[in-house]
Amino acid sequence: MIMNIVRIAKVVALLAFVLPWVAVSCNGTDIATASGIGLIQGTMTENPDAANQMGAAMGMPAGATTSEGGTSDKPELGMNFFALGAAIAIVIGLGLTFVGGAKSAARNAIVTSLVGAALVYGAVWSFKESAKADMASEQSGGAAASPSDNPFGGDMSGMGAMGENMLNEMLQERIGFWLALGALIVAAGAGGVGMAAGNGGSASVRPDSM
Repeated sequence: MIMNIVRIAKVVALLAFVLPWVAVSCNGTDIATASGIGLIQGTMTENPDAANQMGAAMGMPAGATTSEGGTSDKPELGMNFFALGAAIAIVIGLGLTFVGGAKSAARNAIVTSLVGAALVYGAVWSFKESAKADMASEQSGGAAASPSDNPFGGDMSGMGAMGENMLNEMLQERIGFWLALGALIVAAGAGGVGMAAGNGGSASVRPDSM
C-alpha cells in the first residue's frame, strides 16, 4: 500500500514535466513559459497574444501593442541539467520501488525522492540565474558583463537593486514546478512511513525469537 502511494506520487512528478514550470511575466501576463521538458531542452514557448493581453490589462484599445523596452523578449537558455537530472532521478526511483524488500524499497524511495526534489528546485533556480544573466545582457546592449554588471547584486547596467527586483518579479514559478516538488515530498514522506513500519515490525519480532 505504501509503495503504491510512492509510485503514484512519482508518476505524478513525471507527468508534471509536461506542465509549465516557469514563466517570464509582466503586468500579470505570461510573456513566455517553459515546461519541465522545455527546461531540459533549453526552450521557452512565447505567448503570441502577450502584447494584447498587457494592453487590455492597462486599458488600451483592442489591437494596440505595448512596448516594454525589450523586457518582453524571452531569455535564451541552454539545456537545464538540473531538470534532466530530476527526470532521471524520478525514473530510477520509480524503478527501485519494485526492487528488494519493503524496507529497502522504502529507503530507496526516500533517497531518490529527496534527490529528485532538490534537483527540481535546482532546475528553477538555474533557470532564474540564466534568465537574469541573459536579460541583464540585453539591457546592457549585449555588452560583455563585468563583475559590477552581473544581475546577482551588481549594477546591472545602471538599474541596480531596482532592476534586480524587477527581474525577480518577472521570473515566476508555475503549477508544474509545484506539482513535481509536492509529489516528490509526498513520495519521500510515504517512504519514511514505510521505513518506520518496517523497523517497527522487525523490532516486535525480536523478543519472540529470544
